[in-house]
Amino acid sequence: MNNKSDFTCLAFPARNPQSGLALVSALLMLIIITLLGVSLFLGVGLQQKAAGNSMEKTRALEVVQSVTTATERWLDANSQKLSPVACSSTVSVFRLCISPPSTPANPASWANSGATQVSLDQVHVSAGGGLNTYAATPVVWVTYLGRATMGSGNLYEIDAQAYGGNTSTVAVVQAVYYVGLNTNNSTPAQNLGQ
Repeated sequence: MNNKSDFTCLAFPARNPQSGLALVSALLMLIIITLLGVSLFLGVGLQQKAAGNSMEKTRALEVVQSVTTATERWLDANSQKLSPVACSSTVSVFRLCISPPSTPANPASWANSGATQVSLDQVHVSAGGGLNTYAATPVVWVTYLGRATMGSGNLYEIDAQAYGGNTSTVAVVQAVYYVGLNTNNSTPAQNLGQ
């Protein structure tokens, strides 16, 4: 009998030096995919915030344009009987001021000034702002600029501001409005950069 054939030698395969590399590679790939997922999630959050800010700015701009239109209608109906006054406090009725706001592009400077608070049906004000509400009552400042050189009418400066759903979003618009004997028109409103 051959002793060699009776015993089977179990041989273990030699250890592959690359067997740990596959695990490390898999872990690195998992980390990279996780980081990509987190960055995409954060990017979506930033896009949602930017879209929300854009929506609030649009809401504020729509209200300030409504205030400007309401002021133009008030001027059309009342300009012949108005006398400019010194405006130094905020009121809730339209009035004509002698001088414009000192810094119309700075909404904070309008507090306790000569601005007129304008109440509009579609504008619901809540101190905290929020969905379907506005952070503050829109205001307008109407200034008599003098006689127009283009006809027998008067020029008026309309400075208006309105907030969106929070105090971080504000729109300020300035327009010059001409009221003549038979013609009413305004120059295009200019956004003062708010």
